[in-house]
Amino acid sequence: MNLVIGGSGFIGSHLVQELVRRHEQVRVFDRDPFPEDIEEQPNEMVRGDILRLDNLTDAMQNCATVYHLAGIPMLWARDVTTFERVNHQGTLNVLKAAHQTNIERLVFTSTESILAPTHGNEPVTETASPKLEDMLGPYCRSKFLAEQAVFQAAKEGMDAVVVCPTLPIGPGDRNLTPPGQMIRDFLLRKIPGYLDCTLNFADVRDMAIWHRLAAQHGMSGRRYILSGYNLSIHDFFQRLSRESGQPCPKMKVPYAVALAWSYVEHYFGRLTGKKPKSSITGVKLCRRSMAFDGTWTWNTLGHQPRPLGESIREAVAWHRTFIDKG
Repeated sequence: MNLVIGGSGFIGSHLVQELVRRHEQVRVFDRDPFPEDIEEQPNEMVRGDILRLDNLTDAMQNCATVYHLAGIPMLWARDVTTFERVNHQGTLNVLKAAHQTNIERLVFTSTESILAPTHGNEPVTETASPKLEDMLGPYCRSKFLAEQAVFQAAKEGMDAVVVCPTLPIGPGDRNLTPPGQMIRDFLLRKIPGYLDCTLNFADVRDMAIWHRLAAQHGMSGRRYILSGYNLSIHDFFQRLSRESGQPCPKMKVPYAVALAWSYVEHYFGRLTGKKPKSSITGVKLCRRSMAFDGTWTWNTLGHQPRPLGESIREAVAWHRTFIDKG
């Protein structure tokens, strides 16, 4: 039995579909129900919270492989302590439960944002060695500490693999991850300008396949970067424009202006609870190199990313359907 913690989320739900299509037994553990409109449903659905150790140990019974994808993927939260509680302490609970139930393999989903170097603009590879003092904001710190805890568990004998997805795009982003929100806002013409930076985009379905392959073939204690294509934000918007017919934003926003505005939005959000359009962490990350080279992971796991045009086309179509539904 496979346990997918966070299996109702964007990458998680596609991982569930990938496993079910390969006739594997899948149990989902999530606070939210698994989407009913997905054809490939898990064998079992367990509602629970990763902050409850007893919930996790119950869910892991009779499971050989555990995929831990649960967490807060957003870069901003009104209560910043939420990142530490959910992303870091929640992962410590997962590790405790995995140790108590003697699972065979753990696949932990980290993030590319903790790998961005403080200097240079060379594409990041799996050899990156991030440091705590280099982390930008509470989200990055919480994911870095969670990742380090998994690596420590691997050193102590747990069979654990770390995967770092870049920005997932494609159909099915029901909860609107940051790239999904960006695509939705573009289609609704809510993006007046852009920062000059490079990001890496990969199809969510490829990320699901890489998760499965990391569980099957990954080396314990190693990191795998789940990446696709490096694009400037402007180039990405141009591709969205060609696919959707919506105009591309023409105003390039200076970094200092974007950062100042993110601070204004942050503090306004703290007062009102309204989620800002841009986060301080997100803007600061754009100052670093967010280009990635996943060649080693592609070759080691045996799967290449599909064409980016296909991913953008299907993402636009899916988001448009939901926009039309209101």
